[in-house]
Amino acid sequence: MIKLLIAEDEQTIRDGIVSSIDWQKHNIDVCAEASNGEEALYLVESLNPNIVITDIQMPRMSGLNFIQRAKDKGFSFEAIVLTGYEDFNYAKDAIRLNVFDYILKPALPDKILETTLQAKQKIEQAQLMDQQVQLLEQYTDKRNYLDKVEKLNYWFHFPEQSRTDNKEECINDLKMRFNTNQDIQIGIVRCTNQSSSYYMDDYELFKFACLNITSETLSPFYKGNMEVLFNHELLVWVANTDTEYKPSELKPYLSQLMDNFKRYLKLPIYIGIGNPKQTINDLHQTYKEAKQALDEHYYHKEKHAFFFIELTDRDDKLILHDRQLLKLEDDLVKSIYNKQYDAALDMLESWLTYLKESTFYPKDQVNLKAIALIIEMQKFVRGKTHTKIKWENDFINWIEQMPTMRTFDDMSSILKKIFQNVFEILTSERPVHRTVQRAKSIIQDRYYDKNLTLESIANEVFVSSAYLSSLFKQELGIKFLDYLHQYRISQANILLSQDFKIYEVADEVGYKDERHFSTTFKKWTGITPSQFQKEAKIIK
Repeated sequence: MIKLLIAEDEQTIRDGIVSSIDWQKHNIDVCAEASNGEEALYLVESLNPNIVITDIQMPRMSGLNFIQRAKDKGFSFEAIVLTGYEDFNYAKDAIRLNVFDYILKPALPDKILETTLQAKQKIEQAQLMDQQVQLLEQYTDKRNYLDKVEKLNYWFHFPEQSRTDNKEECINDLKMRFNTNQDIQIGIVRCTNQSSSYYMDDYELFKFACLNITSETLSPFYKGNMEVLFNHELLVWVANTDTEYKPSELKPYLSQLMDNFKRYLKLPIYIGIGNPKQTINDLHQTYKEAKQALDEHYYHKEKHAFFFIELTDRDDKLILHDRQLLKLEDDLVKSIYNKQYDAALDMLESWLTYLKESTFYPKDQVNLKAIALIIEMQKFVRGKTHTKIKWENDFINWIEQMPTMRTFDDMSSILKKIFQNVFEILTSERPVHRTVQRAKSIIQDRYYDKNLTLESIANEVFVSSAYLSSLFKQELGIKFLDYLHQYRISQANILLSQDFKIYEVADEVGYKDERHFSTTFKKWTGITPSQFQKEAKIIK
């Protein structure tokens, strides 16, 4: 557990910090309390806490002098300083002492807990880094590892050329931890940091942590007969399975693997598992199956582990030969060129629905089709408007990003956003129905109102909700709810750039909870609010 020391001369404040928060629930042990700086220094020397919450003004020795003395003696901890307005003249000293954060008195328990948990996360990440450095130092035979990676990747991707290899001899020479006289299986892990605040400077060290966690977690199931390596951005394991292998027996270990990645690296992962093969010459086949299983995440983003044996049969036909899809695309393009923007949005929705519900083409093929539609839109808008479309430059960025879309829903959101925004700009150059203008004004004036709905605005403009919905789409080429969300997100961008907390922004722009806001924000921007803030800081 993380050890916490509280140094505060006022007994009531000290008692409040201890009793108002369930520290044990967060794996934090309040190891001691001190009423002055001298007592706090003595307790640090005897208990060596990880985090210290200290007041600045205390008898016998101030909080900052106590921190200085403790660090001079070689003790390392994250210091959180309790301060009043009158104490801000000590700020320079606190910065010099590398204080983790300030908390202004009087402080609410939620604020104290939030700051302490942030300090705890920093400590745990530093501990993990230290652990991995020690493991990496023990990992002396790096040349052997690189030779294994090179040889296995060759077997994965070039089955015909590698058939002449004496694989058993190679396995023995390179001391690979699996053999050729048992069934062999491949699993693939994709790490993603899209919804994570975890950051690691040393990418090689990060990869080693991934390898170590995977090996430690899955080795018991495979009885140690496994190799783990990186194939570009994918983590791959190659392992021997028992003759009576059952996917259901592997699933608990995969669940533990997912938990360990979340716990230690703050990363969600997605896993694809191929079927076991009887011969090492079919290694490429189980690799292909694992990759295909992993790609199922594109259509089922709520799942994290996919077994090839559980997949429904897939048709191997190419997306380019799908006549029904081509027909939908022809109708979509015709609607665009006829300036029937509401019909075009309906056709786009039908195109996306058909792809998701009636086909399971590989994500690369689907994303390429989406790129083709973006290029078609780019051809259409060129020269069609006198207004400078800010999307002109962004078209290139979206085209570059499209192949990296991890899920069908991500691709759909971006594609719909492009179409809706361009249609809105194109229609803005002609007069808009007065009813829609009034509805837009209400949204822009009261977007922060959590009770703002299609029905409430329809009542204010004296039309039915069905008519207003239809009119919105007809006049602006965008659905009412999409317009409302996008306007709120545009206002959220301003607040996030000003370093407001995410939950504060969610409340300010009309969302009832932070989770709904974050999901909606990612849908319309492609990134999370926290990622947006990081990028905004870099730009500053």
